[in-house]
Amino acid sequence: MDFRQLEYFTEVARFKSFTRAAEHLHVTQPTLSKMVRHLEEELEMELFDRSKRQIVLTDAGETLLIEGEKILRQLSDLPSHLYDVMHLTKGTIRLGIPPLIGSLFFPGLLRRFEEMYPMIQIELIEAGGHALEKAVVAGEVDLIATVLPSDEHLTTHPFIEEELHLFLPNDHPLADRSMIALEEVADMPFVLFNETFSLHDVVLNACQDAGFTPNVSRVSSQWDFLCLLVAEGNAVTVLPRSIANRFSIRGVKTIPLKTRVPWHLGIAVPTGRYQSYVTRKWIQFVSDMYSK
Repeated sequence: MDFRQLEYFTEVARFKSFTRAAEHLHVTQPTLSKMVRHLEEELEMELFDRSKRQIVLTDAGETLLIEGEKILRQLSDLPSHLYDVMHLTKGTIRLGIPPLIGSLFFPGLLRRFEEMYPMIQIELIEAGGHALEKAVVAGEVDLIATVLPSDEHLTTHPFIEEELHLFLPNDHPLADRSMIALEEVADMPFVLFNETFSLHDVVLNACQDAGFTPNVSRVSSQWDFLCLLVAEGNAVTVLPRSIANRFSIRGVKTIPLKTRVPWHLGIAVPTGRYQSYVTRKWIQFVSDMYSK
């Protein structure tokens, strides 16, 4: 078995079609079919069940696909390993950040990191936490900042923890309280981050723990828009305390919750996947900054 045979086999398995795999690999279908057949003869086992209309892997094919993808990924990572050896302070990090986390914690971090490592470039990709977890598992980004706990396929490095507070209109009857229970605003409309953001689920779970399902009247991808909706006087939201600490929000009162709702943040990378030197350097940098 050689690298090319394995690559051709995995492409046929991925596309479930010799024709589409051949087009993707820029080879003729007979060439591809011959290569796969030689692999089957070498292994002395059938890898595809060709009796059905759509190509289906046999048990042996399923096993080879799982192990073969590991081998191909390791070969793909080899240039990065070699690059690390030759260029220990150069490289690019594709960093996924939810907009809220980015606004609150990353401007200063990015500036200081760039001052310390001017040859390392950071490419930022903004999206919701759920979308970013899928992206990092798929290899579309190198690492992400996310709300913990995260996807089971990720290894996380916690860096900050704080609490969520209730944001309500200044003229709300409960606005003068020093502390408030979520169930006390159960009859109010809630405005939340949309379903692609991890914070959406955190708030829904907190409300359910308090004994009610919130009436979500609006969703958004922008925390400041949520606060503007609250300031209009007909909705509440739940957001990190840091927003009130760092930004002036006219018409909105921020009150701690009686039952603490923690907001844990971490840097996450795919478990078992090779991490470049510059990626490891960023993780260590963030951990050091928040351990002080």
